[in-house]
Amino acid sequence: MSHFRNVLFIACMLIGIFHLQAMPVGGPTDCIDSIHANIQAVRCHGLRNGVIRIDSVYGGTGPYYYSLDGTTYSTFPFFDRLWAGDYTLWVRDAVGCVKIENLNVPEPELLEIQLSASDSTVNTGVPVELRASFSPEQTLIRKISWRPPQYFPEQNKLEQTVQLQETTTIAVEMLTKEGCSASAQLTIEVEKINYFFPNIIKPGSNADAYFTVFSEEGLHAVENLKVFSRDGALIFERSQFPPNDPLSGWNGKYRDRFVSPGVYPWTVILAFEDGHREQHSGSITVVR
Repeated sequence: MSHFRNVLFIACMLIGIFHLQAMPVGGPTDCIDSIHANIQAVRCHGLRNGVIRIDSVYGGTGPYYYSLDGTTYSTFPFFDRLWAGDYTLWVRDAVGCVKIENLNVPEPELLEIQLSASDSTVNTGVPVELRASFSPEQTLIRKISWRPPQYFPEQNKLEQTVQLQETTTIAVEMLTKEGCSASAQLTIEVEKINYFFPNIIKPGSNADAYFTVFSEEGLHAVENLKVFSRDGALIFERSQFPPNDPLSGWNGKYRDRFVSPGVYPWTVILAFEDGHREQHSGSITVVR
């Protein structure tokens, strides 16, 4: 056995089988000493795109083999598509020395969006104040998108004001500088504005003496009101006056005299608080 000079023989027993292994005298002084690994955090909370890349292995004898489970090894020093969490990295060299490192792939906090409104139920055209907020507060927001877009000509704002014609679901989405996104939504119930026109007046009486428009909140003004005689002649006209004001309406007179009982046609243009206009027509019955 002269050819094994300066070599220590070690006998190991594995399940009744003896294994003879030659190792340099003094022990495994050339095993892997340390590992330099580069860890790429998960980009957005809940995604699976973390990366562990082994840049350098110090000590030991190449080639090196890498594993995250201690069973399946590869010479490729790169693990991708990882969830956030704790991992055990196994690095084995050509002579079987193994170095184990515990690593952690981090992830950012969950981006959460809160959306609130000044009121959840409004009349047509009544302004609604909207406010979006986010957490964590230190998050750098790159873009804010509101939907439906036709209500939000200026998108990149945390606070908005809208005037709705119908029940609408409002949504806001935020995008961070890392490309992470989150959204929130709420529904604003819109109740149609109720307004009515009297169909009978009794001029000179203590009640029902005037013809005008009565409305709930949301009607800005009576833009124009006209009343005609039975043969189509204009006998009353007034513009730009508030609803619910009988004294601003028609008092049943023409040229300072009460008109005869009968049916008189009328037209009206209504201006609403959200800027839209409606035109209506009908007839009013004058009685004595």
